[in-house]
Amino acid sequence: MQKVLFICYYFPPMGMGGTQRSAKFAKYLMEFGWNPIVLTVKDVNYYAIDESLLGDVANREIIRTESLDPLRILARLRKQGDKSGRNSKADSSKGHSKISSFLNKVISGWLLIPDSKILWLPFLIPGAIRQIKKHKIKVVYTTSPPHSAHLGGVILKILTKVKLVADFRDDWTGGESQPSPSLFHDFINRLMEKIVLKKADVVLSMCESLTANLQRKSGDNFNTSKFRTITNGYDAEDFSALLDLPMEEKFTITHCGSISRVSNPDPFLQAVQKLFHEYPELKGKVQIQFFGTDLFGDLQAMLNQYSLHSFIQPIKYLPHKQALKKVMKSHLLLLTIFKKTNEEIITSKVFEYFASGKPILLVSGEGEVARQIKFMKRGKVIPNDNIDGIKEAILEYYQKFKNKQLKFEKPLSTKQFDRAILTKELAETFSDVVKQGED
Repeated sequence: MQKVLFICYYFPPMGMGGTQRSAKFAKYLMEFGWNPIVLTVKDVNYYAIDESLLGDVANREIIRTESLDPLRILARLRKQGDKSGRNSKADSSKGHSKISSFLNKVISGWLLIPDSKILWLPFLIPGAIRQIKKHKIKVVYTTSPPHSAHLGGVILKILTKVKLVADFRDDWTGGESQPSPSLFHDFINRLMEKIVLKKADVVLSMCESLTANLQRKSGDNFNTSKFRTITNGYDAEDFSALLDLPMEEKFTITHCGSISRVSNPDPFLQAVQKLFHEYPELKGKVQIQFFGTDLFGDLQAMLNQYSLHSFIQPIKYLPHKQALKKVMKSHLLLLTIFKKTNEEIITSKVFEYFASGKPILLVSGEGEVARQIKFMKRGKVIPNDNIDGIKEAILEYYQKFKNKQLKFEKPLSTKQFDRAILTKELAETFSDVVKQGED
């Protein structure tokens, strides 16, 4: 069995969708003839920790290295503080949260390009070289964000002649989710991005529009066969114990995932406020749930602004399977995508929404997620500025629920998004790049 080196900064026990792509690949790769050796970072001061995700990679070799990036340094400081007993857990968490926010703005934004994880490379590179020599590895897989991981992959390719497969979960330049603070930063980021696109043997992304965008930005290095798309997906095993759960008694709308500038629920909350004003009797008949991390602390302020704080209680990050349990007990699933540029934003959560069989209300403009929901006829897509349209969509779904006419699709029917099938595509990609080197 051939071995591949996975370079992933975000990896279990860190939570959120970005870690799961790599973890699920690592879980299923051995079924298709590839043994992943994972190189990641030691414990960091991360806002979402989910120990249960380690079960997916329990029998995989995982090497955790040091790093000098702010999240790793804060984790070390927190550990020292806990040992000395100088700070209470609450005070420590609050203090480190403020420090982390400051460091991410100043250090990650201005001082380090492309991101603060560039300070992981002095530990990543020697650690990776040891594994490449030890296991005679021919293929290295890097995943971003952080985009520094791809730079590490390029360095390893130059030093060891390995094949590089660079996987983009998000775009590098040109988007609002990771804006450059100055024209100089933008220039350097675009230069680094182009180097990675040139040096990588295969460039992967998680949606067709992002793949096309990366092809366009590669310029003279455009090569259709070099750019491939492997979407995110769902793990059928995660749903195995959830298929026969009873539904909530009240009509329940659930949003799973982080709240951020690009997943802003403000238009949805405006619509709910308007709905409750016009139909006050619904206040006790509709349940709205948010599960995830409020990255900028804006949700509570929005709930207060729209007088919804007594009806909607924001709940912090849940372990993955607990969140899926909430999804399966719901009647309507909410997604919000709020963007000001043409950047393609596709949340990994939509694939688990598809797997649940529940209808989806997407509050967003046009984009990859909207196209998929429309193509698969899995719900409604309402623009962010159409508050009345959002309100009417909620009311329509509620009335169908009330009249026992709300229909669900068969769970796990979207086989094309099964993680095992998607991992087979990745294994074939690795085999292809090895074969290219032998020709």
